[in-house]
Amino acid sequence: MNRRERRRQKKSGGASPPLRKVVRPASVSDMLLGLAGVRGPVQAAPPDKLPEDPVHSALAQMRLNQGLAVELGKLEQALRENPDSEALLHSVARLQLRLDRRADALLTFRRLLAIKPDHAEAAHMIGILSGAAPEKPDAAYIADMFDQYADTFDEKLTHWLDYQAPQQVAAAARAALGEDQKVRRAIDLGCGTGLLGPEVRDLAERLDGVDLSSRMIEKAKARGSYDELIVGEIIETLQGRNQAYDLILAADVLAYFGDLRPLLSAVCASLHEGGVFVATVEKGADGRYQADKTGRYQHGESYLRKRAAEAGFVLLSLEEVTLRREENRPVQGYVFALRRLAADTETDAAPAAMPALSVDDLLASLETPGTAIAAAAAQHVVSSERPVGWAIDLGGCMGRYVAELRRLAQHIDMITPDADRTRQLFEAGVYDDTDTGDIIPFLEARPDHYDLIVAADVSWLNGDIALLFSAVKIALALAGAFIAVVPASRYDEAALRDMVKAEGLIVLALEPVTLTDGSAGFCAIAES
Repeated sequence: MNRRERRRQKKSGGASPPLRKVVRPASVSDMLLGLAGVRGPVQAAPPDKLPEDPVHSALAQMRLNQGLAVELGKLEQALRENPDSEALLHSVARLQLRLDRRADALLTFRRLLAIKPDHAEAAHMIGILSGAAPEKPDAAYIADMFDQYADTFDEKLTHWLDYQAPQQVAAAARAALGEDQKVRRAIDLGCGTGLLGPEVRDLAERLDGVDLSSRMIEKAKARGSYDELIVGEIIETLQGRNQAYDLILAADVLAYFGDLRPLLSAVCASLHEGGVFVATVEKGADGRYQADKTGRYQHGESYLRKRAAEAGFVLLSLEEVTLRREENRPVQGYVFALRRLAADTETDAAPAAMPALSVDDLLASLETPGTAIAAAAAQHVVSSERPVGWAIDLGGCMGRYVAELRRLAQHIDMITPDADRTRQLFEAGVYDDTDTGDIIPFLEARPDHYDLIVAADVSWLNGDIALLFSAVKIALALAGAFIAVVPASRYDEAALRDMVKAEGLIVLALEPVTLTDGSAGFCAIAES
């Protein structure tokens, strides 16, 4: 339970409203649990009409969680009697995730990996839950997972989850190509059982498909919509087909890629000039991608726009859609269409030219008296031998030290209220992603997201610094670290220590420091 959920529970007095029995739709997590032999607490049947009332959905979710908690208790008891059971460990970890018990799930997955070192899913989820998510899952994990539920894939997606991605991709492709247009050759990336094939067969003279799962490919062959079907990894397959396609499609596939740069580069190289790429993604935070507890990845709109422009595409369309439903809730995403540009084409998406000021001079001008101290504290707290996953610079003051921070974190973001600073740092390419906005709401909207948060300067903070500590507590992932340099003229050491503790953070250090301008301050280091 995160901080905001605890507050809502406190306001409501902790009482639960009367519950009524509901029939719930299944989820992708249900399918994974089913493979491990776990039966859901309520028998599900394909509903004629999914509930839209938010109160009804909330009650259904509460009932579901109660049933899952009972099931988890039984499995945990069985696990105590059989502590080395791979099946029980896997089932317990999955249920712990469903109930958002991430710390417990991390420990269980670690136990599972210790018993079975080649367990690909355990390795993947340990990376996600420990803040060191890989750029994409291991291919063996994806292939094995989809091989296992190939037989029930179509029924569960279309009848239980109200899966709409194939229709959404097909509609966006028709709009991008124009009325009655037909391309010479197209490919369906991650084609699965071929649900997209019949929707787009009439758009191409030749339609290929590629998927990691051999059993999924067998199902796609039976549909008869494809001219060639390949069992293989998407990027590797595309790299051998330079400028081979006029249309490339991907329905519900990019959720298994974190950093999209390698994929978009391979797609662009595989398209003829003027070729079109249409795909869906699950909706994430605005300027970044993140790994969800489901094991899938989510991507923000600004991230998509930025990476598409970098890869050599122009954006034709981008629409927010409901991809499917899981556990009585819609899964929001985007369906987008990109066109590959000619190599010599200039677009409006290209950033404006950098001013005469060099990047080094720019970063020096943004540095504050506490920047060097914050950088040294980060080096002290995080080991370069075991880097964390996601880090963020609050205020955009750490630019000169980003090269050092890259040895500590796999991905470094920046958020500042100053739009000009954001533009300059974006154009300079210093950070992985940059955002403009109010920092406190930005952090509150990203629970459990960051492994390292650094604030070398808090002059942007309007109001009580306790608000910052509260927002940091929400945004920090398990065992994440927070570093802040604050002026002694504004804050008292004892009061700072009390505020940090009051917001549920663990104070690792609160040291008096002398800032580079000669003033006194404090360097606070805390842990979630």
